[in-house]
Amino acid sequence: MRIAMFSEVYWPMISGVSTTLTRTADALIRRGHQLRVYSAAYPLGDGMADRPEVHRSPGRTFFLSPEVQWAAPDQAEITADLARFRPDLVHLATEFAMGYAGLRAARAIEAPIIASAHTDYERYAGRYGMRWAVGAGWLYLRWFYRHAHRVLTPSASFERHLRNRGIEHTGIWTRGVDADQFSPSFRSARYRQELGIGPDDLLVGYVGRIAPEKGVERLLDAWKSLAPRYPRAHLVFTGQGLMEPEIRRRALPRVHLTGMKRGIELATAYASADVFAMPSVTETFGNVTLEAMSAGVAPVAMAAGGIGEFGIDGVNVLLADPDQDGAFRDALDRLLGNPALRRDLARGARTTALGRSWGPIYDRLVASYADAAAAGRSARAA
Repeated sequence: MRIAMFSEVYWPMISGVSTTLTRTADALIRRGHQLRVYSAAYPLGDGMADRPEVHRSPGRTFFLSPEVQWAAPDQAEITADLARFRPDLVHLATEFAMGYAGLRAARAIEAPIIASAHTDYERYAGRYGMRWAVGAGWLYLRWFYRHAHRVLTPSASFERHLRNRGIEHTGIWTRGVDADQFSPSFRSARYRQELGIGPDDLLVGYVGRIAPEKGVERLLDAWKSLAPRYPRAHLVFTGQGLMEPEIRRRALPRVHLTGMKRGIELATAYASADVFAMPSVTETFGNVTLEAMSAGVAPVAMAAGGIGEFGIDGVNVLLADPDQDGAFRDALDRLLGNPALRRDLARGARTTALGRSWGPIYDRLVASYADAAAAGRSARAA
């Protein structure tokens, strides 16, 4: 198949959506499909070549997430390029600047459309004081998704959320994990030593965007309470985001910021932890939690969002009630104080990850593409 993909975020930018799309692109190319990806321009490192499938549009920094480039695509040029590519299908992976340009281009050349919904904008709006925009936002999203043959979501919980907002032509495109890439074998005493963490100390890891919608404030509040009780425990943030200055300002004991990591360095950051903390209630799936589980780390998370796709409380994760004050702190406390529970959850987590390989997930995605392409051909023939 010839597949065109439109997304505001893509390699080399790092986020759950960007990483998923880049891995999917690699898998599609390996399977013999031809791919064209339309995204914003991101800075490349010295001597770093761009990926050959990418068409870049200029952009500017998005004020809510400085790591995101808000694209300013040239619509005529995008449409002409898409027409030359002659896609069997257009996948709109984000809904705004780049996605809207993709929608207009796809309609201009009468290409069938699949959309995917990755972000819980309604919850994000609350974190940024923008609840006033929710009503208008859903009016736009319902209009946008109406043009797609199917709207794919990463979890059943988020699919229900969309259906409750009037978007009924949905399907699930779940997530997997590479259990060789994220493995307990990457645990590193040297990594811990470089942070001043001894072999008998506890390392609580967080990986992801360091931003308000990720519940970072909840984790910091829990740490403020627990750090005096666990003087040999450390909290390590891996990632970047708007709340880095707040973490530095609060200057809580034994808190480390390591910045963004990729590849083996990221795998090492996961595997070298004893506990993985995910305080967010906005995750539509929870890629980083599954990656931590694959690395053989005991996770504590909020019982909200996509964690229900793969997390079982007390078996492979410790879940905290999002409606109960202090529940996350108490769950983290329980895990820090119970080595046997950490070992049991880590074992269950790794077992879960081994059963979630990407292969069957890509098979189902390609089947969804083929179904949409066939429906498009039938509509054109009619």
